[in-house]
Amino acid sequence: MLRTSMLGSLVGLALASATPIVAAPPTAEEIEAKTDAAMTYYREQGENFDLESPEFIAVLDAQLADVDPNECDLSQIDDLEMLWLYSPNAKPIWMERIRTLGNGDQWLDAALMLADLDDIDAALNIGMMRGGLPAVPDDRLGDVIVALGDVDRARMPGMQSDLVSLADRLPKTAEALVGWEDYPALLSAANVDKATRDQIRMQVIEAFEKAAETVDDDRMKSGCMVRVAYLQGAAGRGELIGYAAPTVDFTWNSDGETWNCFGCLRGKVVVVDFWATWCGPCVASFPNVRELVDYYDGYDVVVLGLTSPQKRVFFRDERGRQDPEDFDAECELMADYKTSMDMTWPIVMTKQNVFNQDFAVEGIPHVAIIGPDGKVAYNGLHPAGDMGEKVEKINGLLEKA
Repeated sequence: MLRTSMLGSLVGLALASATPIVAAPPTAEEIEAKTDAAMTYYREQGENFDLESPEFIAVLDAQLADVDPNECDLSQIDDLEMLWLYSPNAKPIWMERIRTLGNGDQWLDAALMLADLDDIDAALNIGMMRGGLPAVPDDRLGDVIVALGDVDRARMPGMQSDLVSLADRLPKTAEALVGWEDYPALLSAANVDKATRDQIRMQVIEAFEKAAETVDDDRMKSGCMVRVAYLQGAAGRGELIGYAAPTVDFTWNSDGETWNCFGCLRGKVVVVDFWATWCGPCVASFPNVRELVDYYDGYDVVVLGLTSPQKRVFFRDERGRQDPEDFDAECELMADYKTSMDMTWPIVMTKQNVFNQDFAVEGIPHVAIIGPDGKVAYNGLHPAGDMGEKVEKINGLLEKA
């Protein structure tokens, strides 16, 4: 069946190549059908599927064969992204189309799309041609601030003046403020003095607090207050990397150790993996964490699986979801979970939420590494990241100690 599906797609590509390109852009229904066809093939291949396989690329190209990029607007390009993004044949053509649209009225959307696709230089060029930050509408500045977070830090000091001036354009609505939580970090990257950064950070905090007071939507209100907590925390203050690890209180650990904070582990490299049992990517990375633990067996390296009470434990066996009655019952379940999942590192429960704002944990898994001196050396890593890079970082800290 799989072979028949693959051959059918390849034949379709051959036939499409002999068919003139349809001038009209695809309808929403056609885009959905094309995407579904590619996704069907993708799902049929199983877990070990390679996105770079020639057969898959042929399927993608077949679905795009009768589509003219020059007839598509940014919305259609975005809807078709799954098809052209993974085709080395199609991607350059569609990226060029986005750059071309950057010359028109949709220049800002085109620039932001390019930035999201890691073509930062093209995005900046479009922005500069249109007048830079002053030309961006106030209600879109949050999007631009987020995009600027990917700009090479060496280029940021040249934007210092324009970035500082944005403080006078702080929006008042919760919707428009999304993204402004990254503003103080941009000022730091631009080498703005700390006094100015702190003053502006407090302005941003006040803006989020006022927006939370006026918005009716509970989810939006909560989002505003989460951003306030982040800006008040170590990462938001720009006092995380190179600073003493923020206080995190351990309320339980699976190994019965007496330590109850990072300070108790001073002298060791501490790899902190923020996770939860319900998080699929967290669990999927367990083999990588186990590999790291085995690699540093006998060395002054401690790996902690840090979480907080979730009032639910998701076993990967017949037990499924378990809802403990209280904290003690949850800890007992977590001890069983550790054994069932062959976790060779301790699970640590904390008083602080697993989405720790001091460490800017917006999603899990999220890894931070604390050096033997008790200072945060790295943050925002992924436990399934390159093993060689992790070893290099940890070895560097061990050698320095």
